[in-house]
Amino acid sequence: MPITRSTLLSGPASATFNGHTFFAYDGILVTPALECEPVDSDTVGILDETVSGAMVKIQFTPSAPFTDLIALYPYTQASPGMSLFGSTDMPLTLIASNGVRLTFAAVVILQMPDLILTSRGPVTGAVTFLAIGARGLGLTAANRFVTIDTASVPLPPLGTPQLADDFAITWGAAPWIDLRARDGVRVRFVLKTKPVLSDANALLDLTLEKLEVEAQFAPATPGGPAEIDLITALQLQGADALPGRLLSTAANTLDVAGNHLFVRLPSAQLTRGELTFDAVHGRLGNLTFTAGRAFLETGAPEPLTTLTEGMP
Repeated sequence: MPITRSTLLSGPASATFNGHTFFAYDGILVTPALECEPVDSDTVGILDETVSGAMVKIQFTPSAPFTDLIALYPYTQASPGMSLFGSTDMPLTLIASNGVRLTFAAVVILQMPDLILTSRGPVTGAVTFLAIGARGLGLTAANRFVTIDTASVPLPPLGTPQLADDFAITWGAAPWIDLRARDGVRVRFVLKTKPVLSDANALLDLTLEKLEVEAQFAPATPGGPAEIDLITALQLQGADALPGRLLSTAANTLDVAGNHLFVRLPSAQLTRGELTFDAVHGRLGNLTFTAGRAFLETGAPEPLTTLTEGMP
């Protein structure tokens, strides 16, 4: 059977959200899915399923300069209970290389991308968006989730985004000053949300339950922290090793500084470490720092994490 190769459905796409256009390191994955509940029978098992809702997830690893990348971290200062979808629908537009455009009517960032602060490769992990139906359209309306048409493909950026770097790590005082990581610093953002549901309209919104942030790295600096420094920082023994103590009493600011990207956890405490005794690996393995809430002199809470372009 003869074919027209130009009709083959493949090729990359751009993604535009909140006025920022992103390209992907390794493609964009769109996953539409139904949420179903089984209709059971004691006699014959599952007879059927009912559809309780539908949603679409969009996931990709962004390649973008800092001015665009920062738009993917909207919850670092968010308060518990806030609405993620808000009062106005925010669309996400994908434009494929063949000119096909998909505009998802209402999306939120369901998972902020991890930061991977190293001198090689992308500096972020994947971002995940969640799309639901437009608030102004009924459940059976056409184009409620997505409108598909055609558009011109955006031009890629003129230069390569420069964010990978030789990052220096500082936490408190010596010997935790100007450290380097063996394989980069990974900052994880764990977003916990609660769905707002309706039998008539399925998923209406998500509210923020809490945000947890932690940073991990394995130190590689000669003359840096040793075994005793890890034990002391964890407060495993001594006068401060009391059950019920607050982590914040031993917290310090954790800075990860590069020439193009600077990340700060204003109140971070070491909560886990590794000591490896063999002929291959470094003595200190992965260290985990948990971000706590710091407060300004005015009493206002600081973000769990701040990102700036270069030194603040």
